[in-house]
Amino acid sequence: MKRKLILRKSNLIAKIFAIIFPSIVLAGCPAMYGSPSASYTTSGHVRSEEGLPLQGIKVSVGGHPYTDSLGQKQIHFEGSAVTNSQGEYRVDIHTFPLTEIIVVAEDVDGEQGGGEFESDTLVVKDFKYKGEGLWCSGHADIDEINFILKKK
Repeated sequence: MKRKLILRKSNLIAKIFAIIFPSIVLAGCPAMYGSPSASYTTSGHVRSEEGLPLQGIKVSVGGHPYTDSLGQKQIHFEGSAVTNSQGEYRVDIHTFPLTEIIVVAEDVDGEQGGGEFESDTLVVKDFKYKGEGLWCSGHADIDEINFILKKK
């Protein structure tokens, strides 16, 4: 009889802790669920070797290199934009915090935008976050990522 009473008390105590303990832990750690994230704004311009602005150049931004099933190195791009008539672009992305930003400019319109141009890639490693939080690295403005593309 005494043994059953002890078991009932320990079960009751276990149930109380099962209800109260998660509440205490979660109350002490606000917003600690989900995945860490950050936002990035990358901007600049694309010009020809002669200094002329290039319209219709696709600029892609990412930062998660990986190797595909064929052993080829690939980049997961989070966003892209096409340059305007002044050769300017702006790409806003929201992703897992990055240690480097990979920016690729490629001619996607061929002769229509003033000739055919070779692609170019820039890797940016030196950028600062604003507004860091517990699970949020904040926002990074990565300005003046400029390209000068060579004709094919």
